[in-house]
Amino acid sequence: MTLLGSASYMNDNNDIWGYTDSAGVEYALVGTTAGVSIVDVSGVNPVKKQFIQGPYSIWRDLKTWDHYAYVVHDAPFVWNTVPEHGLLIIDLDSVNTTPRFKNINFIIPKAGGGADTLKRAHNLYIDENGYCYLFGANVGNGGALIFDVHTDPWNPSYVGIFDDYYFHDGMVRGDTLWGSAVYQGFAAIVDVSKKDSTFLRAMQTTPSSFTHNTWVSDNNQVLFTTDERTNGFLTAYDVSDLSNISELDRIQTSLSTDVIPHNAHVYGQWVITSYYTSGVQIVDAKFPELLVEVGYYDTSPAFSGNGFNGNWGAYPYFESEKVICSDIEEGLVVLEPNYVEASRVHIQVIDSTGGTPLVNTSLSFSESGLTATTNLDGLVDLGTHLAISDTLDIQLTGYVGQTLPYQWLAGDFDTLTIELVPVTNIGAEEWSEKVIKISPNPSQGSFRLAGLSEGTYRLVNLTGTLLEKGVVQGEQIHLQQHYAH
Repeated sequence: MTLLGSASYMNDNNDIWGYTDSAGVEYALVGTTAGVSIVDVSGVNPVKKQFIQGPYSIWRDLKTWDHYAYVVHDAPFVWNTVPEHGLLIIDLDSVNTTPRFKNINFIIPKAGGGADTLKRAHNLYIDENGYCYLFGANVGNGGALIFDVHTDPWNPSYVGIFDDYYFHDGMVRGDTLWGSAVYQGFAAIVDVSKKDSTFLRAMQTTPSSFTHNTWVSDNNQVLFTTDERTNGFLTAYDVSDLSNISELDRIQTSLSTDVIPHNAHVYGQWVITSYYTSGVQIVDAKFPELLVEVGYYDTSPAFSGNGFNGNWGAYPYFESEKVICSDIEEGLVVLEPNYVEASRVHIQVIDSTGGTPLVNTSLSFSESGLTATTNLDGLVDLGTHLAISDTLDIQLTGYVGQTLPYQWLAGDFDTLTIELVPVTNIGAEEWSEKVIKISPNPSQGSFRLAGLSEGTYRLVNLTGTLLEKGVVQGEQIHLQQHYAH
């Protein structure tokens, strides 16, 4: 990922979203502690167009429908003199004229009678059908308040609620809400086909039990979550069967393991995740059972570790494929990503005599720098953003090691089975059945190996210790050494 441009602010930033007008001009909608900044990011340098002041708050979220932006804030500072605005609506057709916006403090009826006044919410999402979901509001438990913004975008109407749990965030596709029950530590899957009669379908706990963010794949088969905790993960789950949800894989940023992940968004086969002190990460999730980092950009090099500084959010949905980030201290950051497909390989190492899996086999790729050891099933999965020619070294005490050429293939999930020969089994009778011949057999001192094509060789003694390795120059090599057998 490369830097295209940036814009700084007097106030700290929080969340971010994007908007493209009818002429194709791309805008960043940047939340700050003081309000909403609308920035033209279609050119080389970002150009600030408007600023809509609101209640001072470190939490602000923004989404769009048609040519309108919908904005919520949460927990204003005690010294704030600006009234809580409930839901802020901005007419984005007024970006180049006098700003047109309004605040709505909805009256929300209570189930047992009476009503609450909407003053604030933590996050919101607008689905493809024009329903707006407000999460973490000051109403009820802070679940999901549902509004119709499709019928009259300037005058939304309240249509329903799911209020079993406090939701920190969520997203909706079709009839399903994927909610982040942060304090309960699980993702909640909710049926919202009937807005006035919603119900819980399933739930899934997340690794750090602090489910901050949820996003589902384009085919609705894989759910991605982030836990806003030190050493937190981006985690993938198979949700094709909601009665049998299973974890597929989890990943952290390569820049730091103790960093705190924040928000993840699915863009095709990739997941774009913001990390507080480590910027933004691109993960290839084409095969979600093996998530592979294929890109990153550190928007806040002044910070590291597990603090709550740095990148708040990243928006990847522009037609230009620009990624816009909101960094708390640095401001708006505009990036150009290079979306590459990862190369993956599934390796199994077995005993050549019985086919049994070999545990703790050491695997090392010289060019990509990947290393691993096999598990109890003799298996290991590895992936890289590279598509290169590599060399794989395989070592296990008591077995003849191997060095193999390997080609990483972008977009593929290759399979590789490696048979290791026990060193104690290489005797005279066994050698007579091999393609490679040794003479004299048995040998001592000087010996000759025949049947080798050009490549590499390794000489290992009966204890499994590597004695020599080199390159075969022709059909035969001659080793003049003092090694026995």
